[in-house]
Amino acid sequence: MTKHIGAPPPALALSAIDPWWNPPWTLEWQRSWHQAHTHVQDGHVLDTAAGFPGTSSALATWLTTQCAQYDTLQPDQQDLLAHIGLTADRARGAAARPAEREADFAVGLGYAHSYHATHRTLAAAIDTVHDGFQLGRWLRRQRQHARTDAGRGAPPSAAAKALTAVDPWWCPPWSLAWQRAWQRIHQRVEAGHRLDADHHFRSFAPAQRTWLRTQRNHYDDLHPDQQRLLADIGLTHETARTRPLNPYAETALEHARTYAAAHHTLAVAYSTVHDGFPLGRWLNDQRQQARRDTTTNARHQALTAIDPWWNPPWDLAWQRACTRARTTQAWPGGPPADVRSWIRAQHAAWPHLRPQQQKLLTQLEITPGTADAAGQRRRTSRVYPPSPGLAHARAYAQTHGHLSPSADTHHNDFPLGRWLVQTRRKARQGRLAPTTTHALDTLDPWWNPPWPHTWQRTYQQIKLHHHTGQDPSPTLKRWTEQQRTRWNTLHPDQQGLLTALGILPA
Repeated sequence: MTKHIGAPPPALALSAIDPWWNPPWTLEWQRSWHQAHTHVQDGHVLDTAAGFPGTSSALATWLTTQCAQYDTLQPDQQDLLAHIGLTADRARGAAARPAEREADFAVGLGYAHSYHATHRTLAAAIDTVHDGFQLGRWLRRQRQHARTDAGRGAPPSAAAKALTAVDPWWCPPWSLAWQRAWQRIHQRVEAGHRLDADHHFRSFAPAQRTWLRTQRNHYDDLHPDQQRLLADIGLTHETARTRPLNPYAETALEHARTYAAAHHTLAVAYSTVHDGFPLGRWLNDQRQQARRDTTTNARHQALTAIDPWWNPPWDLAWQRACTRARTTQAWPGGPPADVRSWIRAQHAAWPHLRPQQQKLLTQLEITPGTADAAGQRRRTSRVYPPSPGLAHARAYAQTHGHLSPSADTHHNDFPLGRWLVQTRRKARQGRLAPTTTHALDTLDPWWNPPWPHTWQRTYQQIKLHHHTGQDPSPTLKRWTEQQRTRWNTLHPDQQGLLTALGILPA
C-alpha cells in the first residue's frame, strides 16, 4: 500500500468524522446516546416527567438511569445529554418519581441502595415492600434476567453489575433463605458476638443454633463461596470438623488443667485420680480416640493447649521422667539419683530417640556430649564378665532373624525372653555393659527399640508372613491397617520398617 504524503494521522481523521469515536466512557453508553440523539433529530421530545413516551423500553430505561445518576456523570457526558434536552434540572425532576411507578431500573436501584443501607443485604423475600416500593418482586425479576443471561453464556448486564456493586450476593447460586440467615449471624458477629463452636453455639438463638449446626454437619457439601462466607463468621473448615464439648468433657478438662498446674504434665498413669475424678482413665480414652480419629476434636485441642505432650508418640513413662528431670534440675543438691540415672540412660539411647525427644532433652541441656566424663571412664574401665544370655541370644537370632521373642520364651532351657526384658531395662537405665550392647546391636539393631516391644514383636510376625508368602491372620491384618491409619504417630524408623514390607500410609 502506498502511503500518501501529507495525509492526516488515522486518529485525527476519525475525530474529524466523529469527535466521540473513542470516548473516555463505555461505547455502550455512547451508542445509547446516539439512539436518543436520532430520536430527537426525528422531531421527538424527551418527556422526562412522562417516562420518555415514544422510545423503546431499553432506551427509556437508559434515559431514566442517566437522570438518576446525572451528578455522577462526566462533564462531557452531561453536555451531550444537554444537547438532547436532558439538563440537570430536568434530570432531577425525572429521578424524583413516585415509588408506586415501578417502571424502570434506576428507581428500583435507588430503593435497593436504601434497603441495603438498613439491612446490609439484598436477599429480600419476594413480599418485601420498602418505603411503599415492591422491592422483593423487583429484585426477583432482576435475578431472573441475570440467570437467563448466565444460562446463555452472556456477560453480566449493566443492571447486574450495578446490583453486584451494592451487594455481591444479591443473586447467589444458593437459596436466599440461606443468605438471610448468614447475614443475621454476620451482623451479630460484627457486633462482637462470639461464635463459640466448641459449645454448640449456645450463645445464639435456638433457630440460629440449628442453622449453624446444619452448616457444620454439611460443610463439605456447601458451595466454596458459602464456605468462604462461613469463614467470615468464624466457622472454618477446621472448626466445622471439630466436635464440640459436652458438660462431662468440660469437667474433665478442668481437672486436667488443675492437675497440670500442680504436676507440669498430663502424662499420667491409667490409675491416676484427681479430686475423685478418674483423670488417668479419661486421658487414656482420649489418647486411644486421638489415634483412631482423623477428625479434629475440641477436647484434644484443649488438652494440647494444656500440655503439648499429653499424647506423645513414645512411652508415657519416658514423658513423666522427662518432666521430673525438668522440675528437679534446679534443686539445691542437684537432681535426685533416679533422675541422674535416667539422664545417663538417655545418653546411651540417644541415637534411638525421636527428634522431638532429643529436642526436649536439649532444652534441659542434656545432649550426647554432656555425660560425666569421669563417670564414663569409670564405667568403661570396668571389666564385665561375659553374659550367659549372649550365647543363647546369638543362637536364637541365627534361627529366627531377630531378638523380639515374648517374655516367656526359653531357648535350650534358658529364659531368654525374661533375660532380654531385664537387659533392655538395664540399657535404658545406662547400666548395661557397652560390650553387651554392641553385641546385641550387631545381632538385631532393633532388639531394644524406642517404641513398645509388643509393636516390634508383631512387626516380626508380619515380616515372617511377608517373606514366606503366608496369608496373615485376621489379627495381623487388623494390626497392619492400624499402622496405615496411624502412620503419622509412628516413629520414622517404624515407618521405614513398614515401608520395606510394602506397608504404606492409608
